[in-house]
Amino acid sequence: MACMFSVRKLWSVGLLVVVFCAVQLLSGCIVFEKVGEAIGLIDRPETWVDIDETGSFKGDEMAEFEDWWEGGDPKIRAGLVLRIGITAAGTPIVEEILREVNMNGDILMSLVGSVKCVGLTIFELQKVLEEEYAKFYHDPQATVSFAYVPGGPYKSPWGTVLVMGAVGREGPVDMPSTRDLTVTRVLMLAGGVHPLGDKTKVRVSRRTKDKKLIRYKVNVKRIGETGRFDLDLPLRPGDVVWVPETWY
Repeated sequence: MACMFSVRKLWSVGLLVVVFCAVQLLSGCIVFEKVGEAIGLIDRPETWVDIDETGSFKGDEMAEFEDWWEGGDPKIRAGLVLRIGITAAGTPIVEEILREVNMNGDILMSLVGSVKCVGLTIFELQKVLEEEYAKFYHDPQATVSFAYVPGGPYKSPWGTVLVMGAVGREGPVDMPSTRDLTVTRVLMLAGGVHPLGDKTKVRVSRRTKDKKLIRYKVNVKRIGETGRFDLDLPLRPGDVVWVPETWY
């Protein structure tokens, strides 16, 4: 009896120890998780949208993100290349030239010197240049455009989408001027999906203006098999597309 009592007591003590350790471990995980979120080590998504389950990307979950392009025209930023020409009375003042926007947000022009242009549209820059050259010429006319050709050496003024994972070419893909880049199109431009890539769970991560993270899961295989183009998520500049691997 004494032996049986000792065994029961030992089991009770052991059980209490296990429960105590489990509680401490759980508490530690919770504390670590909270601290991780506070300092940015853990990035908890605010929203997860499985497009294959919602039936379409045009549902209510997309309503607040429809107006994503501000002003209709891309803003000039550092690293972009501009094509500029200026005339007065039909005579070229500045032959058509290429100017890269430097890290200070300026371009260097003959006669007028450094011109601040970062944050402007090309039409706003045209007015600025006309005002500057009007100090030296009567009624000058400026033309400004982005020196960008798809597949060329210059950055797209409409931004890029980063593609990673099981694709032919990882890296940024330029957003076209039509801004109609979708998940299936960006995967094609990235060299296609590897044979081991999981086309049923392609993930798209997106930051909103208020810094919330939204993640979408897109079934590219279903889009191809059923022709459900309404499931093909339109992408935005700054999106990250990830193709996971599958082992079957």
